[in-house]
Amino acid sequence: MKVTLKIPAVLTRPITVPPHRWAMRLVFLGALMGILAFSGWYAWISWRSYERDSLSQLMMESDMVAQSTQRLLDGHASGLRFLGMQLQRADALHHPRRARTLLLDYQKATSGVASANLIALSGQVIASTAVPAGESLPDFRNDPAIWPGFQKALQTHGMRVYHPLQGPLRGHWFIRLSHTVFSPAGKPLFVVVTPLRLGHIEDFLRLSPLRPGTAVGLIRNDFYIEGRWPVPLGNLAGMLSHPPPTGALRHALESNPQARQGHYAGFVTVGQTYRVGVFTRLSHYPLTAFISIPRSRWLAAWWRRQVEFPLLFLIIMLGSGLAAYRRIVFLDHRWNEQREAFAQTLATHDILTGLPNREALRLVFDQALARADRQEQLLVVGFLDLDAFKLVNDRYGHAAGDDLLKEMARRLQGAVRRTDTVARLGGDEFVLLLEGLRGVDQLDQVLARLQTAMAQPFLIQGKETSLQASLGLTIYPFDEAADADLLLRHADQAMYAAKARPGRGYEGWVQLYHPDLGTITMGDEMLRQDFLQALVAGEVTLRYQPLVALTTGRVAGLEALTRWRRNDREVSPDQFLPSLGVRERQALGHFVLQTGLQQLAQWRKIGLDIFLSVNITPEELDTPGFADTVFDILAAQPYIFPESLVLEVLEIGEILEQEVALGHLQRLRSAGVKIALDDVGSAYASLPRLKNLPIDEIKIDQGFVRDLLNKPQDLIFVESLVNLGMGMNVIITVEGVETEEHIALLREMEVDYLQGYAIARPLEAEAVADFVHAFVLGTGDADTPLLAFYHHLGWVHVAEESAMNHGGYEHADLAACPITAWLHAHAPELPGVEALLAEHEAVHALGQEILQVRQSGTREELHRLLGQLHEYSHRFQEDLGQAVRAMRDDAAAS
Repeated sequence: MKVTLKIPAVLTRPITVPPHRWAMRLVFLGALMGILAFSGWYAWISWRSYERDSLSQLMMESDMVAQSTQRLLDGHASGLRFLGMQLQRADALHHPRRARTLLLDYQKATSGVASANLIALSGQVIASTAVPAGESLPDFRNDPAIWPGFQKALQTHGMRVYHPLQGPLRGHWFIRLSHTVFSPAGKPLFVVVTPLRLGHIEDFLRLSPLRPGTAVGLIRNDFYIEGRWPVPLGNLAGMLSHPPPTGALRHALESNPQARQGHYAGFVTVGQTYRVGVFTRLSHYPLTAFISIPRSRWLAAWWRRQVEFPLLFLIIMLGSGLAAYRRIVFLDHRWNEQREAFAQTLATHDILTGLPNREALRLVFDQALARADRQEQLLVVGFLDLDAFKLVNDRYGHAAGDDLLKEMARRLQGAVRRTDTVARLGGDEFVLLLEGLRGVDQLDQVLARLQTAMAQPFLIQGKETSLQASLGLTIYPFDEAADADLLLRHADQAMYAAKARPGRGYEGWVQLYHPDLGTITMGDEMLRQDFLQALVAGEVTLRYQPLVALTTGRVAGLEALTRWRRNDREVSPDQFLPSLGVRERQALGHFVLQTGLQQLAQWRKIGLDIFLSVNITPEELDTPGFADTVFDILAAQPYIFPESLVLEVLEIGEILEQEVALGHLQRLRSAGVKIALDDVGSAYASLPRLKNLPIDEIKIDQGFVRDLLNKPQDLIFVESLVNLGMGMNVIITVEGVETEEHIALLREMEVDYLQGYAIARPLEAEAVADFVHAFVLGTGDADTPLLAFYHHLGWVHVAEESAMNHGGYEHADLAACPITAWLHAHAPELPGVEALLAEHEAVHALGQEILQVRQSGTREELHRLLGQLHEYSHRFQEDLGQAVRAMRDDAAAS
């Protein structure tokens, strides 16, 4: 029974259906307008209040500056009067030295006085503390900048305040003060001048809690700036020597000539900034104190103190209300979407792990097959099964098993690439789709990460437990099955073959599919007993298949193959070897090695210079005394040198990395025995491990060579294995050479040895000598599409590499391509030859266009042409294969 959760209608229907939806919108709209109106009213009220309070504070600060300056000037006025009386009594005009002494005493006694000067009516300085004793004193009569002001000072009773005449203030306020001393008759006698440093006011302002950006200063009634704190930057000399022509402060002073205090707002002369300020006039002195602050800082302070937090609160409340409204309105829609998405997820994904299930895998699988065909790249299908998963469920319970499966899914997803797919079919069975692989080396990287993920122990109910897995792989298009179900079935067969592999270590968990995995074996306990008896009775014999060297065309060696005569028929090893136990395998290996070397010794006596290849099993390599056994058998045959023996081993699991096996191989190689790695390509072999193994030769599995005539696309895989052997600098032997076409092709690929039915079937010992003397390898059948197609693919690969890596290549002329000549030669026999010629010509035309674009085109255009080259080349390969098969079927029928 399907149960669907549903939100109660009371929570959704009243506000998600008309007319309640419009009522809710009107409520929210009214609330929004009310909030905006209240915000505007609050902003106006808070600004007026802040403006009033700030002006009051500025007036108080301006009044404090004015009072401090007034008291300071009053004190110095009294001091100057007293100094004038002393100078008058001392007849200072006629006694300059005495006058200088009085001036120095006054400067020391009065803080803030920079210097003291006595000036006669003629403008001649009589004494000055600013000029060292003995030096000449200045005469102001010749100074047009000072003399007019000096004439005015002679007519002024009391203290006179001057405006500054020179340069920047250099960090301090200085006000030049003067006092004229008159005779009892009212005539001026002399003038005392002192520049006053307003240190007390500076200290007061520095300690006052003024706001940032505040400017404080004194300005004369004639609008000369007497001082300003802080000292402004820029052309201050011009500002001090001339009154500012404009400015908000000057306008305010001119508009209110009698007011003691006032405020102003506008652009000021210093810095040309908009300021808000207050001024206060001093009594008895032509000075006005002013204080101002930039409007930007005023507004920022108002915003920070009066607006910021309330506005933030309003925004949060408004946003919360809007979010709540939207959540409620869309709650019903989102619930429906989630319900539909959940139903779709249940249909296409595994509930426990969240991985795609069988249904989703079918969709992804079909798309992956199409992409592999279109892009001419490999698609690897993997079937993974956990070993002994049932024991985990039985021991720890199904909940622990579920946790293990979820962790397994997480590790698999972390190990594969983002373009790959991991699916769970059920139980402990997982499927991997590895897309876009261009070679075996990329597959090696992915499987190395999978192996690392599997090697880490699993935490089950607080206990670390190590588990193994079995992985079966099949590679499309090397596996010609174009159906997703069939590919998955092949991967499943390979997985069971990996699980049943004898002597499997942890690294032997991977098995690559090949057709022989489906062979039905005869293995049982009775067969093992029968085999040992047959070995003693001589029913197990050897056959010898020749290996021909391409450089000489002659037989260079033989491989010893086992045959068992059972029930009046000859049984090959692939039908009984998988069912044998360790004891039977070791006995068979000893028999083959001893019998084969005895036969090789007989051939040596009659002058046959050949070597012998013998297959050894992993169980033999794992035996501690294996190398000594080989040496003992060699020692019993004086005509056999170690260099004449080749031991063929299978790269199965971790056996070749164990210390015992490696020790045997290294000892045998040191003595001269050759080591060959057999059936390379039939099972997954890690490329880094191959390069580190102590081997002299690799033998490419016959399954990839035997069907090349029907599956020319396997040329890519065979070529990669040949390139692997060349990169390892080892001997390369190719098995499965069954036709003259194979011979012609492999001559072009420059391998070392050929082995297969095209040379000879396995021979009895008596027939070997005559065959070795008589056999000479032919050139093969060059009139075949396989060889021509190999050259054509070589040109396509060069064009692709040139497009991707910007390497250099010369475009092959269409008439010079071997495929062109072959198509024309077999035109009467090939169906649709005109279409094939047109497709072939299109591929070469794209190659020519790639060459031109690579020299002057863009990267995007080059990639577009490369995609077209893949598509056209793949179409041509498919159509050529179908035409060749149809031609052969017609020839066979006739």
